[in-house]
Amino acid sequence: MKPYFQNKTIKTVIILIIMFVFIFGLNVHAELEVGAITGKVLSTDIVANINNKPIPSYNYNGYTVIIVKDLKSYGFEVNWNPIERKVEVIRNTDKEITGKEINTSAHLEPGTKLFNVLHTDIITYIDNQRVDSFNIDGHTVIYFNALSDHGKLEWNQNARMASLYLKDPVNAESNDKELDQNENKHASRQATSTPVTRQKTTIDPDERFLHQGDYHPSMIPDDVKIGLYFGDAAVSSIELESGGGFQAGVLESGNFSHIMSLEGKNRLTLSKDTNYYVAPQTNFQNLSQVNSEINKLTDLTEYSLIYAGLDNGWNIYAGPFESLQQAEKASDELSVANSEKWSVIRPNQEHILVSLSNTPIMTYHTEQPLYFAAAGVDYEESIISIGSKKFRGAATAFRQKNSDLTIVNLVPTEKYLYGVVPREMPHSWPEEALKAQAVAARGFAVASMNKYSDYGFNLCSTVNSQVYGGYDAEQSRTNQAVDLTRGQVITYNGHLAIPYYHSSSGGHTEDSENIWTNTVPYIRGVKDEYSLNSPHSQWERELKKTEIETILFDNNIRVGELKNLYIAEVSSNGRVLSFIVEGSYGTEELIKQESRSLFGLRSSWFNVEYEADTKTYYFIGQGFGHGIGMSQYGAKGMAEEGYRYTDILKHYFTGVRIH
Repeated sequence: MKPYFQNKTIKTVIILIIMFVFIFGLNVHAELEVGAITGKVLSTDIVANINNKPIPSYNYNGYTVIIVKDLKSYGFEVNWNPIERKVEVIRNTDKEITGKEINTSAHLEPGTKLFNVLHTDIITYIDNQRVDSFNIDGHTVIYFNALSDHGKLEWNQNARMASLYLKDPVNAESNDKELDQNENKHASRQATSTPVTRQKTTIDPDERFLHQGDYHPSMIPDDVKIGLYFGDAAVSSIELESGGGFQAGVLESGNFSHIMSLEGKNRLTLSKDTNYYVAPQTNFQNLSQVNSEINKLTDLTEYSLIYAGLDNGWNIYAGPFESLQQAEKASDELSVANSEKWSVIRPNQEHILVSLSNTPIMTYHTEQPLYFAAAGVDYEESIISIGSKKFRGAATAFRQKNSDLTIVNLVPTEKYLYGVVPREMPHSWPEEALKAQAVAARGFAVASMNKYSDYGFNLCSTVNSQVYGGYDAEQSRTNQAVDLTRGQVITYNGHLAIPYYHSSSGGHTEDSENIWTNTVPYIRGVKDEYSLNSPHSQWERELKKTEIETILFDNNIRVGELKNLYIAEVSSNGRVLSFIVEGSYGTEELIKQESRSLFGLRSSWFNVEYEADTKTYYFIGQGFGHGIGMSQYGAKGMAEEGYRYTDILKHYFTGVRIH
């Protein structure tokens, strides 16, 4: 056995000590000598304001920091205890905010080095809560964001301005009282000290399509379109099956509307239509006219006649024909027999062919797609096979430009959730956990309805939306959880909340801005002992030095021979904010989840150890997933202890309502 593992007990104790230090926010430089250089201060073009009055600020390794004693001019008491080497900062709502004059005469290029940052033994507290502090040019400084509990922080990228708006003392009291009433009494909230200037990561979610405005029940649509095959996964054809035949319909105001019965036709194939046809010049307004005309033409020609759904009505096509010559011949014959000009319809990318046992029965236009559901039942009760799997509702196919077929499942929204909840959470878990998952899944679906609008549908069936298994995935217990919470979503201050969730927090969830970019008021890190017994509470991944070098090279991180890996900064909740890769050619900083993504780790809550003999790095961590919002294993643990689904959701989402 390798020497590294000879004493597992000692190793475990060391790991627990390190994690204890991270969780309780102790200074990560505690082992350094006082006065040791820990960073550098650069000139910055960022302006910091408190209640619209500028406060002097610096850039410390990319973060905005302020001098503690300057807060005396901004509504705070600043007290120095030389015996305990402690600075105490207390908000004093009676103090007038006068601000401080800032020297603007020196216009240095942003990024110019000003001072070194020195390690200090001075401890700084804000309202009795310890925060990170440093020594710059003989002054004790803190992150500007450490003041976030005292008001609302805003970042204006265009103005390069970080602003803090202090709470009005009267409104603050009523706001805090309301929050206490809404917040689950068992939830433990811990603020972060992540700087507001922290940059966006390369793996942030695309929020352009997320709905975050005022909530109204009408925002939950009756039906939703789910992309099953599209993009690189598009198919040339798809087979549909229904034991009782099919009905065809179109969407009217977003809902399925029956137009045609195809009873007795138990198996249909939708495919790209690459055929030639001929058609009369007159289009028809409805299918009754088409049926009447087909009956007349049947006695006049031996050519096959099929329905043609156009983007502006209906027509009759004769065919299909494999060549232009065949189509032109048929056009001449039908024009003579019917005393009306018939024209050749050439193949194009906008036609979809519907066949029964390899016999074409209709073609339709991508701009007005037909949807196929089971015959003899209301659309809401339809169950059909799409490819090899069963789904509720209806199916259609259409073509994107220069692509194969996009296959879409149209399904009632609540029954879409039937196929989501058991794929996101085991159906054997407690009912209250399943109900919490159902509410979260419904809210996430509603918030994301426009994500795939450019593709012609609302959501996809993969983790890029939520995993959707259709009818084959359904379980009676998860269906019941959806039914018992029908129409319920999570809101914050009247706005639709986006209820992110993950597998296991590892013991503490995270603030939104420590994982992605935006500060979301209802996604605050909470203590989560309910996740500690999950299979992912503790984990370890080992990578050889050569493996890491290959990973770095494959991801265009060209730092040369690997010299060192280390964590430069963690959040107050324990997760990695800054991870440094040192090589013979230079260094690279990975921020937030980038290290997790690059090295294939289960979470961004980890520590790193190195074994020189084997040139192996060991990533030792806890939790599984991004760590924000609801922990699914935590929901299970809370349900097992008797909490209701509303308690679970209010524990993981701060100050929200469920309705």
